[in-house]
Amino acid sequence: MKIKSPRRAAFINLRALVALLLCAIGVVLAAFAAAPGAGEKNAQSAGRPTWLATLSSALGLHSSSQTVAANNPRAGGAAPLNREPAERAQIASQGQAAAAYAGPQQDFRPVKALRSRELRHTRPIHPSKAPKHDHPEPIRPQPPTENGGVAGPIQTTAGQQYSAPSPVGTGFDGVGNGTAGYVPSSNPPDVNGRVGATQFVQWNNSSFAIFDKVTGALQYGPAAGNTLFQALGGVCASHNDGDPVVSYDILAGRWVLSQFVVGGPSGSASHQCVAVSTTSDAMGDYYLYDFMTDGTNFVDYPHTAVWPDGYYMSTHVFNAAGTSYLAGRVYVFERDKMIAGQPARQLQADLAKDGAGVQYGFLPADLDSITPPPAGEAAFILGPNAQFTNRTDSTRVKVNWGTTPTIALTTAVISTTGLSSAPCVNNTSAQNNRDCVPQPSPAVGADYLDNLDSHFMYRLAYRNNGTQAAPQESLLASATVPGSASTPAHGAVKWWEFRNTGSSTTTPTLFQSGTFDPDSGYRFMPSIAMDKDLNIALGYSKSSTSVKPGIYMTGRLGTDAAGTMGAETQVQAGLGVQTSGAGNRWGDYSSMTLDPIDQCTFYYTNEYLKTNGAFNWSTRIATYKFPSCVSAASAYGTVTGTITSSGAPIQGVTVTLSNGYAGSSDANGVYKITVPAGSYTASAADADRNCATASPASASVAPQGGGTVTQNFSMAGGSKLEGNGVSIDDSLGNNNGIVNKSECVKLNVGVKNNGCAAETTISATLSTSTPGVTVLDATASYPNLPIDGSGTNATPFRISTSDTFVCGTDIALSLNLTYASGTKTVALTVPSCAGGANQSIPTSSLTTSDLTQGDRLGRDGVPSTCSGKTSPGGGFAGTKYYKKWTFTNSSGAPRCFTVAINAGLGGAGDIESAAYDQAYDPTNLSLNYLGDSGISGLGTTVGSATYSFTVPAQHNFVVVVNTTGATTSSQFSGTVSGFVDNVAGPGACSGNPTPTPTAAPTPTPTPTATPTPTPIATPTPTPTVTPTPTPTATPTPTPTPTATPTPAPDFALSISPSVATVSAKGGTVTYTVSITRTGGFSAPLTMSVSGLPAGATGSFTPNPANGSSATLTVVVSNSVNRGTYPLTVTATGGSPVVTHTATATLKSK
Repeated sequence: MKIKSPRRAAFINLRALVALLLCAIGVVLAAFAAAPGAGEKNAQSAGRPTWLATLSSALGLHSSSQTVAANNPRAGGAAPLNREPAERAQIASQGQAAAAYAGPQQDFRPVKALRSRELRHTRPIHPSKAPKHDHPEPIRPQPPTENGGVAGPIQTTAGQQYSAPSPVGTGFDGVGNGTAGYVPSSNPPDVNGRVGATQFVQWNNSSFAIFDKVTGALQYGPAAGNTLFQALGGVCASHNDGDPVVSYDILAGRWVLSQFVVGGPSGSASHQCVAVSTTSDAMGDYYLYDFMTDGTNFVDYPHTAVWPDGYYMSTHVFNAAGTSYLAGRVYVFERDKMIAGQPARQLQADLAKDGAGVQYGFLPADLDSITPPPAGEAAFILGPNAQFTNRTDSTRVKVNWGTTPTIALTTAVISTTGLSSAPCVNNTSAQNNRDCVPQPSPAVGADYLDNLDSHFMYRLAYRNNGTQAAPQESLLASATVPGSASTPAHGAVKWWEFRNTGSSTTTPTLFQSGTFDPDSGYRFMPSIAMDKDLNIALGYSKSSTSVKPGIYMTGRLGTDAAGTMGAETQVQAGLGVQTSGAGNRWGDYSSMTLDPIDQCTFYYTNEYLKTNGAFNWSTRIATYKFPSCVSAASAYGTVTGTITSSGAPIQGVTVTLSNGYAGSSDANGVYKITVPAGSYTASAADADRNCATASPASASVAPQGGGTVTQNFSMAGGSKLEGNGVSIDDSLGNNNGIVNKSECVKLNVGVKNNGCAAETTISATLSTSTPGVTVLDATASYPNLPIDGSGTNATPFRISTSDTFVCGTDIALSLNLTYASGTKTVALTVPSCAGGANQSIPTSSLTTSDLTQGDRLGRDGVPSTCSGKTSPGGGFAGTKYYKKWTFTNSSGAPRCFTVAINAGLGGAGDIESAAYDQAYDPTNLSLNYLGDSGISGLGTTVGSATYSFTVPAQHNFVVVVNTTGATTSSQFSGTVSGFVDNVAGPGACSGNPTPTPTAAPTPTPTPTATPTPTPIATPTPTPTVTPTPTPTATPTPTPTPTATPTPAPDFALSISPSVATVSAKGGTVTYTVSITRTGGFSAPLTMSVSGLPAGATGSFTPNPANGSSATLTVVVSNSVNRGTYPLTVTATGGSPVVTHTATATLKSK
């Protein structure tokens, strides 16, 4: 996520000096300046350029890439404020901030997709556990010149109730304060959501949730946004940066979910992570894409939209530091490939400038109607003109996805309407001029809310209300503008309906517009959409000194007088006001969308507060419709059927219709697709399952409105045997559940048949290429595996590690499978020596007697992760104090380490921490850089920081803690985790025990067959010597075993309860370990436990145990996956050493 910075760097250059001179002249001339004309807008409009600014612009006193205006230092875009804000590095000059801009970087190479597992089977990453990759908020460009023109009608009286939509059912809360334990960590929420065929998906800033669209029941989440991209890996999996958009592809019944990546590795600064569902089920699986959108610049404020020839995205492009606005840019992603999960390309182009101004606050048209635009029609981009407030910019975008794809932009100006800046009531530089929208007490002026003016607000809704051959195209837009002249000065919501004739080259014309301002309340943050009957719904926030900020709606019938709205409806009353600490942020947008099936029901989501406070926002999802609108659901039909292979149902096969609609078979082999009535070709395929053919290969289906068509498919193909996990049994070694050096370990290797046919006669040979590892028992058989069946080796494989094995090396294994239909080698890895003890950074403080350095790293709000981070660099000259500690990665492989710094609050100044490979050079902060803590406030207002980084094998690394200024620090301490366990096991495997058991039974009959009867029978004269005394001598040994029970000292273990259950949200359970001592065993026993999942810890009281029992306490964090975990408790003690184990089970539910 991006966050606003309270600091603003001072830029000094020649142009700035000239501007200062002009300002001095302006002061003199201002005394003689005439009062504003009656036609001018309210003087409180934030950042309104004066005639002096216009003169400066005319003289060229600004760079071609726009920078912040002196009279409008507002930050811009959707950058949320985080509790731990980032800062800007100090930059010597504006020229340093604004490097030469090279334009968009076309790259036609297709980006491969990865198909995820079904989301319903993916454990959500808790929002609090997601990595934070914040970015200083970019500086907003200078607003356009206020130049009058036709303002359009201002509606100062609300219309009739019948002209407004009515609530349908009961609204429900979305992601926000208190939802399923969710706690906001940033502000604003960037409220965004979309309704689909059966669900509503809401994605607020960095967390999403899925709801039943009728009942509001929570189906999934809240989950961190990067949950979607875990299977993809890379920056999309490791970043959770926000600015998300939820789209629904009505032409194919697919969800399109995306968020951006900020501050990627060097050379790939900006990415867009896109997930396209394989069906209309948001809980299903997705095709995942990672598009690099710019190698060096910061691509901000992405808004996606659906068009037949692509998924379009509008963005604001800033330099990497966010200090210079470079371009308005549009991206197009190759839709037809993405809905098929094929490699897809992207195109990009910068929008034309308006004179010296760069377009800002624009949106792409997003398809709402069942009827698509005319075939091949160019897409629409509309937005405010960058020069003048009485103009709107229109850009038509035409792409061609040929061998060498092309993108062409046709730009025009709609001169009949535009967008003025709304009043900013308090308007102080201390609040970055965001304190605009008033609130009731206890909020004060400095707490007033951001109005986010100068933008067309999400979405630009498109409908074709005619046919493809004879289209009637409408585009709906909304924004916040000045209200009427009534006092107090306030904002109102303006809306537009533009229309187009269906041509790819024409410019849309204004059909109607209006400004809804029925009283002096401040209305802002609007969103708009149109139903199939041309009725319009307009949602927004409203606040004033007497009305707490809440959610409201109005609307109009398609037959109402042009430019008017009906009555205002309160969707959700505000129950609290936003107070200091939240950065004045609100929105940054809301979302009005239309049910794609009935084409009548509007779903609107926006934010409100349940109590006074900061960082405590809630959201609401409400449904409204016009009673006169009759559902279009009857225009949809259903295609269904059963998918089988060899007569058995098969899951996960996708049936696709020729228009892109698709459905997957469930566990019973049944699929179901709801699609607009019509004629289609249906086909079934699942290449991932090795399903080679389907019978029939394709079929014509023609579902009627309200009807159902059944089409079954039978799949044929081969099996697909894949690895299904490795379990470790080191009971022959040290029994800690980990492969250590000098240890004998049994392996059970799972195999699953993810194919399209059953498999039989399966056997395998295990081999390894890892030095120091020997496979002893290398062959095993497996059970026959039906489709989706799984099994493990009938007899365990056995490996032995030598005392020279380098701990921490991942053991590379090859499972060479042989089966009835062929052979295959599956590559596996087994980690080693995990769980080494943490090492400490001792309690310390930084004083003036410590080492000094002349600079420090910038704090960008981004704690580094295992995947790496680009050094934020320095730029903060002055004396700082530091201490350093050196550690070693003794592992045979690169390893991720985590540093946790705990600091006392209230120190004289902040501290920060960073890590370096091999050595630290305080004169070059980026040399050998590995990672850093990133956050501000550590040691003053923030008590702890955690960051991670990866260290090469066998390398030392240095952890540095330094002050951020010339002050001393409070006390701090830390831990470093991630080390390997270098303690050797009891020894490598001795011999090969597999043949030994086979040989053991053979000798047993041999002694029985060699009896002394032969010698006894030979001396016939000796029968007298065979009297009863001889048999009496035989029982004599019996007393000896009776005397043997004075056994060596020993003990036995048992555990109660055998099964303990804990919530996956976290908790604590205890076990009682009973110790039964025999033979006079009295030695203390050292207790340990293995098998605990990651995120759980176990401790014993007492340890060592001297008596007859000990208590095992297991603490489970909320990061532990749901599941069943077998635990092994080991007790060791005495001389000679005696070791015993007992088992129990931990269930996380």
